[in-house]
Amino acid sequence: MRKTFFLVVLVHLCFAINGFATIKTINVQNFSFSPANTSAFVGDTIKFQWLGGTHTTTCNGTSGSTRPAGAPAWNSPMQSNSPTFLYVITVPGTYHYVCVPHAPGMAGNITATISEVNPLYTSIPDNFSLSQNYPNPFNPETKINFSIAKAGSTKLTIYNAIGNEITELVNQNLSEGTYSVNFNAMNLSTGVYFYRLQAEGYSEMKKMTLIK
Repeated sequence: MRKTFFLVVLVHLCFAINGFATIKTINVQNFSFSPANTSAFVGDTIKFQWLGGTHTTTCNGTSGSTRPAGAPAWNSPMQSNSPTFLYVITVPGTYHYVCVPHAPGMAGNITATISEVNPLYTSIPDNFSLSQNYPNPFNPETKINFSIAKAGSTKLTIYNAIGNEITELVNQNLSEGTYSVNFNAMNLSTGVYFYRLQAEGYSEMKKMTLIK
């Protein structure tokens, strides 16, 4: 009985690690980053792998590089004696990084979002709907479920109390179904926030409260 319990815990732990945080590799060679455009989730690790030449991977505000507010800067040489550089995504947004000696021609982008969209049910819902987040109030994570009755472009956006957009949790084409998205607000302050679902003419907004 005890062995079975620990096996179940281990399986769930492995799923959590492998299912929600991954390593994305970007090769550095031939005066280019490959791939030049990378999508990632908060918690993912970006692995810059040197394959040739003398370059840097830099995102510290110099040479045209930009990063989201609150994201740590980086500047690492990429050469034979330092062939690997790892960077963990902690803030959603767009990271525009460069190779300093070869900027602006040698550059890349990382687009990071909060979390992936997980389908919950296989049956097609009759209506569009947006559920109340749970838990609410929350600190710092909460879950948002929604249903899509017609396939198409779907957006789930977070706003602060005065209506400024904080981030897009979802901005993609989805099939009919019910989905779940985790929202991590570790970089936000205590307060009231709103989330809005827009899909094929449907729009609904709900309120949630972050308490730290």
